[in-house]
Amino acid sequence: DHGDMSSKKYRHDKRVYLGALKFVPHAVYKLLENMPMPWEQVREVKVLYHITGAITFVNEIPWVVEPIYLAQWGTMWIMMRREKRDRRHFKRMRFPPFDDEEPPLDYADNLLDVDPLEPIQLELDEEEDSAVYTWFYDHKPLVKTKLINGPSYRKWHLSLPIMATLHRLAGQLLSDLIDRNYFYLFDMESFFTAKALNMCIPGGPKFEPLYRDMEKGDEDWNEFNDINKLIIRSPLRTEYRIAFPHLYNNRPRKVKLSIYHTPMVMRDRKVYEEDDDDDFALPEGVEPLLTSTPIYTDTTAAGISLLFAPRPFNMRSGRMRRAEDIPLVSEWYKEHCPPSYPVKVRVSYQKLLKCFVLNELHHRPPKAQKKKHLFRSLQATKFFQTTELDWAEAGLQVCKQGYNMLNLLIHRKNLNYLHLDYNFNLKPVKTLTTKERKKSRFGNAFHLCREILRLTKLVVDANIQFRLGMWTHFSWLMGCNTFFHMLAS
Repeated sequence: DHGDMSSKKYRHDKRVYLGALKFVPHAVYKLLENMPMPWEQVREVKVLYHITGAITFVNEIPWVVEPIYLAQWGTMWIMMRREKRDRRHFKRMRFPPFDDEEPPLDYADNLLDVDPLEPIQLELDEEEDSAVYTWFYDHKPLVKTKLINGPSYRKWHLSLPIMATLHRLAGQLLSDLIDRNYFYLFDMESFFTAKALNMCIPGGPKFEPLYRDMEKGDEDWNEFNDINKLIIRSPLRTEYRIAFPHLYNNRPRKVKLSIYHTPMVMRDRKVYEEDDDDDFALPEGVEPLLTSTPIYTDTTAAGISLLFAPRPFNMRSGRMRRAEDIPLVSEWYKEHCPPSYPVKVRVSYQKLLKCFVLNELHHRPPKAQKKKHLFRSLQATKFFQTTELDWAEAGLQVCKQGYNMLNLLIHRKNLNYLHLDYNFNLKPVKTLTTKERKKSRFGNAFHLCREILRLTKLVVDANIQFRLGMWTHFSWLMGCNTFFHMLAS
């Protein structure tokens, strides 16, 4: 127990704690990366820890099968909508969950013997959902079957009934747009052109001018015009100038040409329902191939729907992806915002679109780099050992370790008039003089690390209170949503 590092028996460990400070952001990242999902009661994780207790890493990568993960969150969407419809007295979590001067709870004393609450799981139908009924909410589904490459959990190959069921369960999150013509003048090339021409597509993002000399080209006569130039004096719609930038703009620069039309996916009656009699006839006794094969089966309709389904449901096999790399709702704001939505939602759509366009514009192909395996290097030394822990216990350890490190750093500078509380707020214990204020200034790295640990403490404490039965699963999810939104804003 390294809760109080002021004891003399820990004097040799202080140097180790301060040396481990540079690994705290990575420890926090690995901890948050492996958070338990709403459909899980408890998550056991592999951890790599220093023998002195100085630092604890969650030594796992959250590989998931993309269609299964999307279907799981699709069922969560259904359950949350039902809860919002049926609930009467919803209690929101109080932040911070624990008082500033209340030390982190001890896992063995408070959580070890407490049964966790029931997770959020949609009640599946044994017949309709029979393809996924037995394993849908498992931590690593299908890991011991031939559909997964093995314990390394890196490749998947799913059958048609499984994919059809997953596609149906994930339907709440998926777009139902098949016709690509819906995105005419609302695709990436059109956004790039609008940005270059300093225009705004209706419903799209607005950017700062790319070129500041745009107005000079609007004169009727200058060095770029000649007497044969066609001058259009009637006002032009923005859509025309973006669709045909070289025709309706004086100086189109950095513009992109988008696809004008995509052939529609439709049934042609003229081809498949001709009534003309053919003159050619087969001799008697000749039967066509596949005569005994049925024209359609129970999975034919599902297979056709999967053929036009969005990624990853149009694939039968693929590689695992990390859970945080899978976009759940990013396709929503890439479509036109319905006019019935309130103004704040439309503004939110435009902000997300603007960020998305800028990211695409500034994206560069990643450079080839040599892989460095930090955990393998640490595990090869005699100072690190591995075990399996409950995620909540690992979170409590990381919070305690981060608190001890920052406290040691403060006392190393002899700043006895600064107090770091257990929620990682740095407070003066008295009114500071000018000299004390100057001495107590920390750099950006210290405060960034403190804020990262403060967020981690909020997440872990919220999970602890949920595990203790103080809040329902939905209250905990609402709390997580709240402080992650606060972090993003």
